[in-house]
Amino acid sequence: MDAPVEIVVTSRNVDVSDRFRSHITQKLAHLERYDSNLFRCDVELDHETNPRQSKASQRVAILGHGKGGIVRAEAHGPDFHAALDAAVAKLDAQLRRNHDRGREHHDRHQQTVVAPTQTMPSAQA
Repeated sequence: MDAPVEIVVTSRNVDVSDRFRSHITQKLAHLERYDSNLFRCDVELDHETNPRQSKASQRVAILGHGKGGIVRAEAHGPDFHAALDAAVAKLDAQLRRNHDRGREHHDRHQQTVVAPTQTMPSAQA
């Protein structure tokens, strides 16, 4: 059985509650279905203090370390929940594309067997 994904949450200019940390863990747990070799996720939360950037003042960056390489997704939003959802969706899309590429490459080498066509006897009148 594979070891669970290690999730490291760091923050800048903001305090992260335990409830939000568990929310992050639940969101990232779904990513294992595409890449079982993912062993660490670094989640960085950042708050922009500039009032002119209020619509995108919360930033979430996720860096996933796996056996095949590193995947990264970043998103901005008015709150951390929206930014986290957008970043997880981007990371999910990347992992899904990488997973599908491997499947297409693997399927290309399999031989396909086509059944021979049978000829229909013609009706003679």
